[in-house]
Amino acid sequence: MYRALCTVARLAVAAAALAATLCCDSIIEAALNLQIKLNPHSRAYNDWVAPSVPLLFDVYLFNWTNSERFPEEIPNLEQLGPYRFRERRTHVNVTFHPTNGSVSYRTQRSWYFDETSNGTLQDNVTILNVIAASAIYRSRHWNFFKQKGLSMVLAMSGHGMTTSRLVRELLFDGFEDPLLDMAKSLPASATGGAPPVDKFGLFYGRNNSMDTEGLVEVTTGELGGIPGQILSWDYHKSLPWYEGECAKITGSGGEFMPHNLTEDSLLTIFMPDLCRTVHLEYEQSGQIGGLPYNKYAMTDISFDNSSRTPLNSCFCNGECGWGGVMNVSACRFGSPSFLSLPHFLHGDPELRDTVRGMQPDPDLHSFYFAVEPRLGVPLDVAGRFQFNVFIEPNPNIALYEKVPKMLFPIFWVEQRVKVSEPVISELRTVRAILDWGGTVCACAAILFASYVTIATCCAKKSQYSKPQEMIVSEKPKDEAEMKLNSM
Repeated sequence: MYRALCTVARLAVAAAALAATLCCDSIIEAALNLQIKLNPHSRAYNDWVAPSVPLLFDVYLFNWTNSERFPEEIPNLEQLGPYRFRERRTHVNVTFHPTNGSVSYRTQRSWYFDETSNGTLQDNVTILNVIAASAIYRSRHWNFFKQKGLSMVLAMSGHGMTTSRLVRELLFDGFEDPLLDMAKSLPASATGGAPPVDKFGLFYGRNNSMDTEGLVEVTTGELGGIPGQILSWDYHKSLPWYEGECAKITGSGGEFMPHNLTEDSLLTIFMPDLCRTVHLEYEQSGQIGGLPYNKYAMTDISFDNSSRTPLNSCFCNGECGWGGVMNVSACRFGSPSFLSLPHFLHGDPELRDTVRGMQPDPDLHSFYFAVEPRLGVPLDVAGRFQFNVFIEPNPNIALYEKVPKMLFPIFWVEQRVKVSEPVISELRTVRAILDWGGTVCACAAILFASYVTIATCCAKKSQYSKPQEMIVSEKPKDEAEMKLNSM
């Protein structure tokens, strides 16, 4: 009986350990999920509305040093910068939609120039005349007379192949141009539907604006699933510029990632500046401050053309001549805008052969997310893109009569985000709880159950081994003794 009780006790200890492990893991996961959901009471919400992590925005401009000898000579481009800006980002007009578990918002970004930059806002830079290039590109389907008219307008307004401006004018302040005034009186069909503006700048109108990225709707995680997954962008459920798979609006907004990432995982991110979803592939693993990460990056097929990657053909919009570049003209009001990785990293060699100064380096020019795989928290993000303008010869427009067909680099940007050491320390603690919480609970359960079992077994053993009282019966008396006693 004693052995049976001890066997049952041992089974009870094992069951207690298993139950404690499962219960603790479930409780810890539930507590974590509560904090990463997008609701006003969660930790994730506070970090999402107004990120405290330092955000850096670096701009590199390509100064054209031999423009007076173009097109006889290949353009020589000198990289200037970085012109560094510190960014403050907040999500505004936040509205929750409980019925479908989503939240809509706009993003307001403010940039402040960092005086420690490698250059000043007063630097003078020469770049391709983007205004003239855009006007000529939009006219490529016009008839002969309209194109000749544009050629005369460009000549009369003093437009040349280049423009030389201060950095502050090229970036956020903008500068006036007579073509912009003329464009205000043209029909939308001639301007690609672009809203009228009084100045031109590469980032003109973006500083402190709430409208640059449009209205975004993402999941909150309240109804299950991963928070921060995009549902609609700027009132679109699908992209109107593309068809098929390319039209789908899917993936994360870049702030929330899936949990339990592996080497086989793909990071799917929707990027408003690209007007599309991109996929990042696993590249390598490492550690930051003792915290493990998986690094996912854009590869040589991310912006590849349809000849090598047929699934990308629906992004071409009629211009898919080079691999490694993305035609975004359709979502940029018909301007000749093509995006690539800096210095045409992963692009066709021809792209670098048409200009001098391109020196692609994966360490400096790749686009990647380094993510803690268990928690799905981005630890180090480098968002890098290069803006290029497409030009081609046009016999009816004197300015572009002899230009080569090429992509002309204008600038590239790096958006860098790295979590601070206090955040790393906090994440290490959370990761330790996730990794060892169940084990600690199991050990505690085993110790407690073992104590109870030992105490119970000892008590039962003493009960079964207690000496029984001796009952002494009297020996029956014989007949002679009985007779003597009776006398």
